[in-house]
Amino acid sequence: MPQPLGNLRILVVEDEPVIALDLVDILERNGAVVLGPASNVAAARQLVSGSNVDCAVLDVNLGRESVAPLVRELSELKIPFVFMTGYDEKDMSPAWRDHPMLHKPTDPDELIDALTHILPAR
Repeated sequence: MPQPLGNLRILVVEDEPVIALDLVDILERNGAVVLGPASNVAAARQLVSGSNVDCAVLDVNLGRESVAPLVRELSELKIPFVFMTGYDEKDMSPAWRDHPMLHKPTDPDELIDALTHILPAR
């Protein structure tokens, strides 16, 4: 059976270890090659600079750190991404509302669907 994320390199940026491990498991079971998880912006930026990233799953807040610098970098590099957050969409930056936003905890099928929709057809 074909895997919906077959060999896509997906960056995971999440500071909660249990959620990060769950994301890695979901993505790998669907054929992705996971980069990370990164728990802070510096680690995520290092992964971006050292790899070919197809797309990313981003937590909005990493402890006390905003993911905003990484969002700018991914946007400049034209790397698509989805947000996963416990926050309400109205609390998000208006500029970020153009990207898919999943709420924690998310349904695995919802995550896979969001990722397949942000990627160009293969």
